[in-house]
Amino acid sequence: MSEESLKKERKFFLFIAYLQIIGIILVVMGHSFHEYPGGDEGKGMLWYRMLFTVRMPLFMFVSGFLMAFTTSRKSIGWGSFAMGKVKRLMVPYLVLTIITFVPRALMSGLADDVVELSWTGLWESLIDPGEHGMAYFWFIQSSFTLLVVIYAILSVCRKAGIKPEVFYGVICAGIILLNLIPVTWPDFFSIRDTVRLGIYFIFGCVYSTWQNRIDRVVSWENPLVFISFVVLWITFFFVSDKYGDTVFCCSIFGIMMMISLAKILEDRNITVLKHLQGANYIIFLLSWYFNVACQQVLHHFTDMPWWIYSLLSFTLGIYVPWLFYKWMCRHPDNRFSRWSAFLLGQSLKDRNRKTG
Repeated sequence: MSEESLKKERKFFLFIAYLQIIGIILVVMGHSFHEYPGGDEGKGMLWYRMLFTVRMPLFMFVSGFLMAFTTSRKSIGWGSFAMGKVKRLMVPYLVLTIITFVPRALMSGLADDVVELSWTGLWESLIDPGEHGMAYFWFIQSSFTLLVVIYAILSVCRKAGIKPEVFYGVICAGIILLNLIPVTWPDFFSIRDTVRLGIYFIFGCVYSTWQNRIDRVVSWENPLVFISFVVLWITFFFVSDKYGDTVFCCSIFGIMMMISLAKILEDRNITVLKHLQGANYIIFLLSWYFNVACQQVLHHFTDMPWWIYSLLSFTLGIYVPWLFYKWMCRHPDNRFSRWSAFLLGQSLKDRNRKTG
């Protein structure tokens, strides 16, 4: 590979890293204001409602983008792909849910919802984390379902010689139709959220497949383009906030705004977020524990103002998992590090190879 090609590849991976980092910052930020005065977990705040329109759609977009990108570079059988996602997503999901179940049930008196300390309670926590367990783990279920199902269909279509335009068009139409059907989708394994957010996953696949063509049309690195997306995102937010019919457009422009921001950071070599590169998944998995410690404990047992423990929640939620990730990367041969990496869906050797 030529030096110029290597440079382009590094810029591309840095762009993806920034997009992931922006996404995890938005997620942890949203989880850090749970004890905002008023009893609505901060959901009444304007900025929180604005944040809600973009953070999980962005995560789904990135998941679809990476699936399409990685599987287009090398041929991966569906079985191998699915097993990789079991190790990456479902092993950490099962391990952390089971580990957290007992203390989570014992803390039900402090939490907003009650988790029953029983086998039934454990089963409910595993199949419906949004109501009974670690609420934000629904994303792992939805992401896993979309990855293995969409890749299975994509693999069949590739073997059949079906063009990507046809495949993605049909899938988009199917997901839109599922959202229009007057059916209340069950919460089992987060099916409802999977149907609701699947369209953003497909859009990530589409952007990955035709990125070069799209980038020739859209000047993402231009600050005026970024500002335009910001204006469109804000405009559609207030329209959808009032009428509720344009939230999809709001989320799409929010994603485009974040793509532009990540491109600007990469293009102008703004490295303020670069130190978090590679740690976004561990931050996602572990940040909840520090969010809970800061907010529940400090809120119930101290007179500390809400904004102080919210800032502590955000800071510790980002940087304690990050420090643990950095420690694992520095000690890849340590037994505890290897087991932690396995249980948290990490591949330390791959990380060291990329950064070495």
